[in-house]
Amino acid sequence: MVILFLVALLLAWPTAGISIIAYVAFAVFKSYLNAKTRMHYANERRAEREVVSGAKHVPSWARDNDENQIFVEVIQKGAMRKGVPQTFLWAALGDTDTFRSLVYLAGAMEREGASFVEQQVAVSDKLVQMWEQAPAKVRSAALSP
Repeated sequence: MVILFLVALLLAWPTAGISIIAYVAFAVFKSYLNAKTRMHYANERRAEREVVSGAKHVPSWARDNDENQIFVEVIQKGAMRKGVPQTFLWAALGDTDTFRSLVYLAGAMEREGASFVEQQVAVSDKLVQMWEQAPAKVRSAALSP
């Protein structure tokens, strides 16, 4: 009986080691994601302050028509997933000054070291913020058919 217990303990030991490694790996990965999220949020705030102060940095991809189309489609879909109506997005992106400031925001994010995807997320978040801060008259006009 003792021999059977020792054999069972010996066979169980490697799996316990794997579960400990998996737990540590999960904890490290979770910490990495939390740090990445905090860094993205800090980069967004710095980039917004930079744009508000008058900085005009155009992102490196701005001259590529394919990248521009991808950028506009992704930011629209990201904002629509968060409840922003298409009519508001068309109006916001159709306004030259607003679109230019959003591109400058992406450029400022790029200067902070943000990837193309992180730039899209930041601009999409800015569109959501614009929608949430829009006056009631604008919001009701965008929601009416």
